[in-house]
Amino acid sequence: MTQRRVGAPFESAAGVPEGQDGPHFRRTALLAVLGVVAVGVVIAVLVATSGGGGRREGAQGQGQQGGTATASSPRVSDSEAVSPTVDGTSRPHSPPPGSRTEAGGFAWIPPQGWRRDVKTGAEVHYTSPDGRQELVGKSSLARGDLLDTWKRSEKNAQQGRDYVKIRLAETRFRGYPAVVWEYTFTLRGTPWHARLLGFDADGKSYQINTWYQPEIEAQALKTYSTVKETFTVL
Repeated sequence: MTQRRVGAPFESAAGVPEGQDGPHFRRTALLAVLGVVAVGVVIAVLVATSGGGGRREGAQGQGQQGGTATASSPRVSDSEAVSPTVDGTSRPHSPPPGSRTEAGGFAWIPPQGWRRDVKTGAEVHYTSPDGRQELVGKSSLARGDLLDTWKRSEKNAQQGRDYVKIRLAETRFRGYPAVVWEYTFTLRGTPWHARLLGFDADGKSYQINTWYQPEIEAQALKTYSTVKETFTVL
């Protein structure tokens, strides 16, 4: 089998990763692209495209409460329901102090000491020093319905090894229409847990994704939540 660069999407529609050589491949191949460019065999579900330009509904957004991001907190019960409060309240367009501005039109504060890997100008990966968690920030033009796109990708993902969907549902992120996709899978004998958050804002689609090994879930969720809290559309 021809080896592809880690995280590169396969031309099909989201799927599940096949075993690839190399530690970074093992990490990034996990989630690779959803949507129109999805990952066929690399459970990479980095949704490359999504819904049609979401509109923000009010300063707080419908159903949003509190100021902390909770989508990735270990509340398993949320994964079974279509929760309108997956993530925190609305935020101003000014990023918090210490943010890093990306070419994709967003800013965030990635974890210190993690390896940075720029896939394209609009897609950036950060990998933990031990290689057991990866974070992705990504943007693209919004096209079609976000949930429909991810549902098509999820069907292809079902072909992946040990793929198990936990949830795929609509939600809101800071007042914008959003979708969460959570699932588990196995890559080269190692179990992984993936959490994807995609939302449409002002004609563009954004993604804040992570995948990690289950044994570090508590810390992984804390890191993911912190990063989402700092994610700012510019």
